[in-house]
Amino acid sequence: MQVERVQRWVMSTLLLTVCALFATGMAILSGIVDRAGARPGLLGISGVVGLMAMAGMRAINLKRILTPWLLLGLLPAIVVGSYYALTA
Repeated sequence: MQVERVQRWVMSTLLLTVCALFATGMAILSGIVDRAGARPGLLGISGVVGLMAMAGMRAINLKRILTPWLLLGLLPAIVVGSYYALTA
């Protein structure tokens, strides 16, 4: 394997891991926050961070950014947000 390819894999894995944890944390925070107007804003931020993570991963790997794979970035916000919406 080429060194550049391995470096791209490592960078994209680190980016996706850190951003997915941050997006999931923001979605969890939106579920437990007491302020009335904060919930949609935090879920929106979580979705944007997830989208940026997927776009960054695609850019690091020199792929087209606008693909259906980009929608996977919304997964933490949708899953965690729906869990807190259904249990509340």
